[in-house]
Amino acid sequence: MNMKINRSLWTGLLAMSSVQLMAQQQLKINAEFETLNDGQKVYLTDFITKRVDSTSVANNKFQFTANADSSTIYIVQLGLQPKENEFFFMDMGAGQVNISGKGSSFKDVAITGSSFVDRWKELDAFMLNRCGGGINYPNELAQKMAQAQAIGDAQALENLQKDFLLYVEKGKSATKDWIAKYPDESISAYVINAFLLNKIPLNEVKALVKGLGANAQRSKLAHLMLTLEEPKLSSNLLNQQAPDFTLNDEKGVAVKLSDFKGKYVLLDFWASWCAPCRKEMPFVKAAFEKYNSPKFTILSVSIDTEPEKWRKALTDEKMPWKQLLDDSNQQVSTLYNVAFIPMNFLIDPTGKIIAFGLYGENINKQLGDVLN
Repeated sequence: MNMKINRSLWTGLLAMSSVQLMAQQQLKINAEFETLNDGQKVYLTDFITKRVDSTSVANNKFQFTANADSSTIYIVQLGLQPKENEFFFMDMGAGQVNISGKGSSFKDVAITGSSFVDRWKELDAFMLNRCGGGINYPNELAQKMAQAQAIGDAQALENLQKDFLLYVEKGKSATKDWIAKYPDESISAYVINAFLLNKIPLNEVKALVKGLGANAQRSKLAHLMLTLEEPKLSSNLLNQQAPDFTLNDEKGVAVKLSDFKGKYVLLDFWASWCAPCRKEMPFVKAAFEKYNSPKFTILSVSIDTEPEKWRKALTDEKMPWKQLLDDSNQQVSTLYNVAFIPMNFLIDPTGKIIAFGLYGENINKQLGDVLN
């Protein structure tokens, strides 16, 4: 999600919250392989805190000595913008990790001393077999979607969005099978976070985390997921009448929220520049295709400040429901206390807000509960 001012903590990859640090232990990483270039920067990043350490390659070698927290996950990467196979994830613990060989990337060299890396490679092959793409496949699709949007290839964008939805759906069952196989390994907490958070209800995520073994639950990632709360509004609009407003659509026609009284309305706040909004769009489209009827519709309100970019996004996304642009006079997003996007509100036929913050498959579940 994107904050209107600051970035929200409610993301698929969690930022650090107030978690008591566990005992730190020293770990050494020694690497030597032929394609390492002298002077090349190598980074060691804490996946949770985003704390970064760095070193430089000398004589085709680099070394880290870190006070490693064994409850977290770290990323070792070549450069600030590594290519595929120029980075790897590892669970830090006391000891020494050795990286050596004659290969051209981390994929082609031997990494010993970390069972997490072996599991990571196994997970990548597992997801490829079960879902048609490895761990990085969603990012690859996101890059392709951005390229399709940039050149205005609407058909390619639509096909890629369908691929993304299919991968997400397959990933749900694959993830549950994986953690059933490895319930007590720290990588399983990562798997839940990466493939299920924001894609199934939060209470189901927490139940899966609670079902992990003691070793997996001691990771910071597991702790953070267990302490997550649903997004809250700054003032409680739930079970209250939705504030009415009037905004213009892309043709300049004035549209009132109260025009839709008598049907269920999913009021969706987004923006063209909001990457999480665009990634969420396939779920919103699927919900519209499934439930669009005389008793249900979607109404989108963009907080874009550059109308031309908003209109281009409408062309790219092909959203077949009413699109409105917020303005400085109405400030509808402020009226609804929208602190981050995407954010949505489900409004019943009487005009009362009965739910908010529906993401991923939870959109279909909530709509199914009220419309079926």
